[in-house]
Amino acid sequence: MLEFPEEIKAKFRDRSGGPDSVKYLELVFYESGIDAIYPSNTLFPSNDLYPADPGEPWLTIGPKRICLGSLTMTESLCSGSDLVWGSCEAAKFEVVVADIEDELIGREFTAYLTVGGYRMVFGMYTVTAVKKQADRTKRKITAYDRMVRFDVDVAEWYAATYPTDQTTHTVRELRDSLCAYCGVQQAHTELINDDLVVGKTISPQTLAGRDVLKAICEINGVFGHIDRAGKLVYVRLQESGVYPSDTLYPGDSLFPQDGWLDAETLEYYRTITHEDYMVAGVDRLQIRMEEGDIGATATNGQGANGYVIEGNFLTYGLSSAQLTKLAKSILEQIGGREYRPAKISCYAMPWLEVGDGVRAITTDAKIVTYVLKRTIKGIQAMQDTIESKGSPQRSEVGTIESEIVQLKGKSARIIKTVEEVSATVTDLEAQTSAQIKVVSDKIAAEVKRATDQDVELAGSISILAGQIEQKVSYDNLVASINLEANKAGSVITFKASHFLFEGDNFWVDANGAGGLAKGKFTWDSTGVLVAKGIKLDGTANTSTIGADVINCNHLEVQDALECGSGMTVSGPATFNGYLYANRISCFSIYSEMAQSTWSDKRLKKGIKDIAPETAREITLGLKSVAYRTKYSGTRSMGYVAQDVVELLHRLGLDLPLTDRYNGYLAIQYQNMIPLLSGTDQAQQKEIDELRRELKEIKEAIYGG
Repeated sequence: MLEFPEEIKAKFRDRSGGPDSVKYLELVFYESGIDAIYPSNTLFPSNDLYPADPGEPWLTIGPKRICLGSLTMTESLCSGSDLVWGSCEAAKFEVVVADIEDELIGREFTAYLTVGGYRMVFGMYTVTAVKKQADRTKRKITAYDRMVRFDVDVAEWYAATYPTDQTTHTVRELRDSLCAYCGVQQAHTELINDDLVVGKTISPQTLAGRDVLKAICEINGVFGHIDRAGKLVYVRLQESGVYPSDTLYPGDSLFPQDGWLDAETLEYYRTITHEDYMVAGVDRLQIRMEEGDIGATATNGQGANGYVIEGNFLTYGLSSAQLTKLAKSILEQIGGREYRPAKISCYAMPWLEVGDGVRAITTDAKIVTYVLKRTIKGIQAMQDTIESKGSPQRSEVGTIESEIVQLKGKSARIIKTVEEVSATVTDLEAQTSAQIKVVSDKIAAEVKRATDQDVELAGSISILAGQIEQKVSYDNLVASINLEANKAGSVITFKASHFLFEGDNFWVDANGAGGLAKGKFTWDSTGVLVAKGIKLDGTANTSTIGADVINCNHLEVQDALECGSGMTVSGPATFNGYLYANRISCFSIYSEMAQSTWSDKRLKKGIKDIAPETAREITLGLKSVAYRTKYSGTRSMGYVAQDVVELLHRLGLDLPLTDRYNGYLAIQYQNMIPLLSGTDQAQQKEIDELRRELKEIKEAIYGG
């Protein structure tokens, strides 16, 4: 409640209409904003405490240009049907002015009200709309106080305030930083949970500044409000006293005690309507993440009238002990506030502020209530309408949360109905959750853990009559075991991308290799079988058999016989078809027809001519030898490969006349054939040249 001299209050109560009670309203626009009006409301209205000179006004709308009776100013702490702690509502100022053509939208002005020579600040507002009236010279101005400055996206502010997941701040640091970011000064206030340390609990794409302010106010049991000086104040409802009994009223000494001593007593009023019940004070407070979450609870007394704080992102990630301590501190701020819902129309009381208490006496009831909403109308016949609403008992969650992506938080939900009993425990910071659910025909349990943005680990078990299913999953990978029994029989079904079994008589590893009979029968990941003895009765058809030795009386291979390391044939081998080999090593080959070598031009590339002189030079350099092979003693003729290599080196040639196999040099005799033909060509060329020269000599001697 503002401190007004009694003589000023009397002028507002005066209904005689004398000259001292004439009121003058004035709207002053400055070129630049005004940071503060008075150092403190308690110092008002001393004349020497006006604000520092803000400079010449840009525009002043005086009483002559303000239409009589057009003022409507609405302030509210909480305008809902029930009290919601943490509400932050903007005051609305409407007035009709004449002969104003200036562009006012977006401009901030200070409203001044003068009564009997006293000039008081009536608030600071920013114009949001200017609407022409039927009389085209008149405009209706709609403006709101500085609370609307919080209606901005502060997601960037939050990201800068919490650059890492490990960053922490106190609630005091958060509110100071938020107000500085939004350009709103605060009245100096110590809140009960200013020292609460809060980490990064959300990852918002968008975040409204007013939502953050509401969350701060809610966990401190206060309301956010902009005072007449344009500063943010935190309003705490004063404690309300109680009457010993309705039957003891109306003794003057039995007005509510203590808390209501600061209430404004109405000397008279125009109309008053009220409920027949009192709104019960809150005596139990629960903090939770969502409906069904156990959260933490504090009580004071019987706990018959509970208040729930749900989804406040500043409480995410707090332990059970921290939540309980927080709940107790908030309950101390909001508990026991009893009042009677009422609507009172009376003379204007500008010294009253939202959140103050008022009391009045009617013929049939005593009215003690809070100013939760007030509307001031008119100028000369200025009237106040005070409203307060509320239910006898709370039945709904009083919450101010918005849709925010949550990063941290712990919850435990228990559902007990005749159809279902279930429990769910969640830890958002660890990204884990566990649930067990029991219904009449099924028991199910599941545990989940997120590994990154799109991948989740999960494990579950489901039990029904005649069936048990176990399943684990990672993204799209699933492994499951299903046990089922019915009239048709029983079956166990395994499903997985890999199987691993470990046992003395049976095992399978991750690669698919395994074994049976304590290792007497094994297989590797490529499908190779190793067995200590296999007995096959009858015919065995198979695509591949690997063994050190296969003994059989008769072996037929229809398509192909492949030997990976080698094949030894001791006796004769008859091949009715083609024999394909990359390389054949043997002592001798006998055939009715000589070998043929593919020489199609289409199978060759990089073709280069060998000069006949080069071919002759190689041929003449070859040294023919006769020899016996060391291995079989077979006599043969040919060349020594080392001599051929030395010859090519001496001639500076790189031709494929030799190669190496199994550590020994070999000569590709088929490549000698082109050299022999080249030698013949060189000799034939020389013979032709000699013949030509001989002919010329004969002609020279004997004549043509």
